Amino acid sequence: MHILLTGANGFLGRQCTRRLREAGHIVSTTDRAGDVTLRGDLADPGFAQTLPEADAVVHAAAVQYVTPSLPLLGRRAWFRRNNVEATRHLVERYRGSGAHFVNIGTSMMYAQDGSPQYGPQSRMQGQGVYSESKLEAQALVEQGMARWATVVPCIIGGPGREGLFRGFVRAIAQGRPVLVPGAGTQPTAMVHVEDVARLVEVVLRQGALGFYNAAAPRPLSIVDWVHEIEQELQAPPTRIVHLPLTPLRGLAALSGWRLLAREQVLMLTWPHVLDIERSLALGWQPRHDNALIARHTARHLQGVRAQPATGAGVGH
Repeated sequence: MHILLTGANGFLGRQCTRRLREAGHIVSTTDRAGDVTLRGDLADPGFAQTLPEADAVVHAAAVQYVTPSLPLLGRRAWFRRNNVEATRHLVERYRGSGAHFVNIGTSMMYAQDGSPQYGPQSRMQGQGVYSESKLEAQALVEQGMARWATVVPCIIGGPGREGLFRGFVRAIAQGRPVLVPGAGTQPTAMVHVEDVARLVEVVLRQGALGFYNAAAPRPLSIVDWVHEIEQELQAPPTRIVHLPLTPLRGLAALSGWRLLAREQVLMLTWPHVLDIERSLALGWQPRHDNALIARHTARHLQGVRAQPATGAGVGH
């Protein structure tokens, strides 16, 4: 099968490239930078029209709150350009082609309302500029592609992902208290980047349609993440300092949700667990549980910290 993969230079895109090629597919890759087949910007309609014919399209290109180029101002327009307009141009290129279009969504598309878990039948609602852009892009896919599937991952972890983990690893390694926003006791699911790539391959192989959640079994709380990192680093018990969520939420709102995005505040308030039964029914089985993901991520970050400086480089 000939597959076009967008966002191929990203955290998930690199894993998808490897997994799809290992499965025997011919993969044409595209991104704005990196070692890809076709380098260009999907927000440019002219570039999108130059993309090759393909049996399937995996659309992993997107920006999010952890993207290094996230601007301080003009975020709505930035998300719209990179997530909505890029998807519009991609759909226009492959509309009517018969290609199987696999979109990569986000669990932030679900209306976070305190539900114990979210499944494909749960209500979706944008609750911030990022989730709004992803839902608008999703609507374009559904309207424009006859054969579409959307893989919906929760927090993607594994070597190369940082986020809260970088601060946790640094504090634990240095024997300092760990700052946790809110109680940090609600279950918050993660999924290993390799398992997301494997689900994408299963969806393609089976020609599956509709929504498929990607999450690891046995979700942990943020406090549990800290304890797993302690054990991985063989560090003594760490003192956890909880930052009250109410004033933090107020500061985030006053900052125009730049200090913390609204979706992120909701994830710190409610459980964030995904129902993966529909994905399991395809024969997909995640190989990493949440504890292993926390440990793999911490091990990678500790290894990066231990490496000697080699001059200027590009971080992500």
